[in-house]
Amino acid sequence: MIALLLAVVGFFPAADERIPVVLSTDCGADIDDQWALTHLALSPRIDLRGVVTTHAPDHPSEKTAKNAREILASLHLAKTPTVIAGSTVPLADRKTPRLNPGVEFILRESRAGTPDRRVVIVAIGAATDVASALLADPTLADRVEIVSMGFLAWPNGGEEYNIKNDIKAWQVLLDSTVPLVVGDQAVCKKDLVMTSAGARSRLEKGGPAAQPLIELLDRWLRDHGRDGAALSGSPDAWLIWDEVTVAHLLGLAESRTVPRPVLRDDFTFDVSRPKGTIKWVTSVRSDPFWADLATCLKQVR
Repeated sequence: MIALLLAVVGFFPAADERIPVVLSTDCGADIDDQWALTHLALSPRIDLRGVVTTHAPDHPSEKTAKNAREILASLHLAKTPTVIAGSTVPLADRKTPRLNPGVEFILRESRAGTPDRRVVIVAIGAATDVASALLADPTLADRVEIVSMGFLAWPNGGEEYNIKNDIKAWQVLLDSTVPLVVGDQAVCKKDLVMTSAGARSRLEKGGPAAQPLIELLDRWLRDHGRDGAALSGSPDAWLIWDEVTVAHLLGLAESRTVPRPVLRDDFTFDVSRPKGTIKWVTSVRSDPFWADLATCLKQVR
């Protein structure tokens, strides 16, 4: 029964092992990447091997790399993970990888993975570098699992930000055999909405290290809250989208197995010809999840 539960929720190592993770992020395009990066870097359950930064509109990969380095430097880690800038443009087609140092890093770190002990690639931005790694070495699918934030909802798919920034990359991922977990916009709207007051309340036990995340949310709401009200339900709230991936890794989310769809060019799913299955996150246990982030922040000195 325990083995079955772990298979449903996701990959977990033995209690004395840490989950090996490579993060692909467009850090700074929103604020959620900074929250997720902080959580991954501080969690005692996670072995963050490195960060490959990707592109978003007005955010080339070098800019997102700078943002990621600033977040990691603020955490005063004993060993700071490597940050490497990946591609600044999407795939040109579904057959040709965009080779760069970020892709090389993903391939190098994945060599330690096996079908029974996979390296987890957390993809919370355009999937260009992750797809490029798969195109460059299709055997990568035997050594990694991809945990991602993307799409609007199951079963329709939809033109969500991360997917829109490189649809061809996502077509590559779904056409491959790599194990894939998706947390969509719908579950984030349900379980990961955050207000300034809520952030202060949920993270207060995190001590001074929580303040930069709270201030980041405050600034973002001042600048973008009114524009995001249709998503969050209020101009005083925002979705911490990318933390859905961390919740899955920490066992604080539920998921279900669904058919592996074909992604059409209009961002919709074709599930009439499934190519296996993927996992779709259905809920996040918000209270213990945010308590875990506060506990992680408390260790920062």
